[in-house]
Amino acid sequence: MKKTLVLVVDRDDDFGVKGKVNTPVVGVQNCLDAATAFGIADPEDSDLNALYAAVSVCLELQEDGHEADVALICGDEKVGHRSDLALVAQLEEVLDAMEPDSVVLVGDGAEDEYIYPIISSRAHVDSVKKVYVKQSPGLEGSFYIISKMLSDPGKRKRFLVPLGLIIVLLSLFFITPSLMVYTTDHNINVLAGMSGSLAFLFIGLVIMFYGYNVVERYHVFSKNFISSMAGDTTRVLFLFISLAVVFVMAVWNYIEAGNLYLNGVISWVLYYVSSMVWPIIVALLLYMTGDVIQDYQSTKTVKLSNLFGAVGLASLGLVAIGILDMVSFFIEGNYSLELGVAEIACGVVISVLSNFVKGRLIAVQPEAAEDEAV
Repeated sequence: MKKTLVLVVDRDDDFGVKGKVNTPVVGVQNCLDAATAFGIADPEDSDLNALYAAVSVCLELQEDGHEADVALICGDEKVGHRSDLALVAQLEEVLDAMEPDSVVLVGDGAEDEYIYPIISSRAHVDSVKKVYVKQSPGLEGSFYIISKMLSDPGKRKRFLVPLGLIIVLLSLFFITPSLMVYTTDHNINVLAGMSGSLAFLFIGLVIMFYGYNVVERYHVFSKNFISSMAGDTTRVLFLFISLAVVFVMAVWNYIEAGNLYLNGVISWVLYYVSSMVWPIIVALLLYMTGDVIQDYQSTKTVKLSNLFGAVGLASLGLVAIGILDMVSFFIEGNYSLELGVAEIACGVVISVLSNFVKGRLIAVQPEAAEDEAV
């Protein structure tokens, strides 16, 4: 008799993070227990409905005389390559244990569909079922759905940050010409006309901060910083050194910019921002060095993520300097356009090569590449 596996895919591991469910979960009763644990933790998550729908499909197949079973596999909270690797590992474990002839996929949204081609390459997929949660119609119901969606940090970052970035870029597009006009004739009415664009800039920044959970991250950072003052002395020492570097260079560059003859406010801002790029990069590298030393002192290991992060910071600095040089060329005629393009190209090449090497290491030895290297 043909054996069917009803498979539920949770790419962002809500079952593990919220419900503390160990996956993969196989069997109707085990999936119901997992649904109960997850439902108590977050009864309004749509993943809960997807699992119940999969159990319902499995029971229907059994009633029709088919040999069927249900399973739940989860990825990782960090959605992407890492979560897909976890899903593939759990999928192969379930397929080896059950050896189904066909698979029925059940999911709650478009995000889980990214893994569907990987599943279809390893098993014959007969059907795909999407689960949509029923809501009351009307404006109140729509507002409730949006508010619940934005309460999820992952969805908030995915939807709000691009929106805020677009608003910021559009506002800067209208602010920059006004600033250039003001530097020419110093007409205060030009600044007054920028009020609308400045308001949109502020709104865009607020949306981005909310999407990135800046307030919550600040509270977590402050708590961790206070606790680390006692134990992580090396990390705190390097933090103060990095802050001192930024402060000293900020004052130094401000004095140096004041002694130079610069044509207007735009030229002064471009010069000052350009002069602060590498001090900030160096300060961040110093802090990461303290982090590496502290980890080595406590665990005798060095995380490869810190090493690749240092390379990423260097490439980011090159790209930032290249963009500023190109802006200076178009606005003031200073610097070389070819130099700016070369700096951006070098930064992009370094970043691509770093990600390629990191990806190869993860493919060869996922745990060692992502966590640590002795």
